Amino acid sequence: MVNCSRYSIICFTVAWLMVGCSSNDNFSGSYKNNVSHANESLLLKVKNYSGLIKMKRDELKKSNNSKVRYDLANYYYLSQDYRSSMYYLKPLLSSGASPDIYLLQAKNLSELGEFKKSLQFVDIALNKDRSNSDGLNLKGVIQAQMGDLDNALVSFSQARAGYRQEEDVVNNMAMIYIIQKKYTEAVQLLLPIYLRGYNNSQLEHNLVFALAKSGDLRYAKDIIKKRSYSKHPDLLATDLFNVQTF
Repeated sequence: MVNCSRYSIICFTVAWLMVGCSSNDNFSGSYKNNVSHANESLLLKVKNYSGLIKMKRDELKKSNNSKVRYDLANYYYLSQDYRSSMYYLKPLLSSGASPDIYLLQAKNLSELGEFKKSLQFVDIALNKDRSNSDGLNLKGVIQAQMGDLDNALVSFSQARAGYRQEEDVVNNMAMIYIIQKKYTEAVQLLLPIYLRGYNNSQLEHNLVFALAKSGDLRYAKDIIKKRSYSKHPDLLATDLFNVQTF
């Protein structure tokens, strides 16, 4: 057995020659796919949605592929062109569609302010997968936008266990408590996450606000100072305590 740590160049050459022995067509196709995937990942990383849209439109012209069509609709959504997203998504909205397709439609409708229609598509997705945490979280967001705060909390609680990033759902729950002026409950949710070292400016802003409104000005001031949110932490903490809420 060749020790590749000592003979890395030799191992690389052998591996390359072995690839060359396989079908050239297969290698060429695989290489093009890898390059395309790398380009897409790079464009997504820098949030170049115009470039991503052009890439997927070109791919869709060559092949009417459902995955490509969904990706195109998603990139239109991310670029905030919600009507174009729905235009490309429409052919996929069949009875056999996956939950992700219905949830993307729901997000488009929610951004357009059509909350009732949006909830209908969320419910279609959840009927297909009752434990879909993305769907439950989205349902909570829409319910909160509609002012149905109690049911929004129920949806967030159901989403919390299975959500990829639990901190996002917890932050949503804390926002509900802040709106309801239950500042201590919001602090109890957010403070453990902050103490774990989770770095999220929105969550920290909510925590500082909830701390100040609950009367813990010292801790609110400490976070403001630590994160350099203001040159005058005492003044900001006091202003947050005195601010009139919803």
